Amino acid sequence: MENYYSKIREYRLQNNHTPEYVAIQMEMSVKKYEKIEQGMVDLKLSKLDQLVKILGIKKSQIFQLDM
Repeated sequence: MENYYSKIREYRLQNNHTPEYVAIQMEMSVKKYEKIEQGMVDLKLSKLDQLVKILGIKKSQIFQLDM
C-alpha cells in the first residue's frame, strides 16, 4: 500500500510542478516541502488544503486506497 506522502509527489509530477514551485506557493522552504514528500514532517491540515489547491486535486484522492 502506498502512503499519502508518495501520492503527493506523484500528483506534483503529473502536474509538472517542481518542488521549488510548490514550496513557494505554500510559503515554505523547499527543504521543508521535500521532507513532507518524504514523510519526515507531518502535513498540517491547513497546508494540506493549500497543497490540494495547488495540485488541482481533492483531499480524498490523496487518501484513497489502492487495491
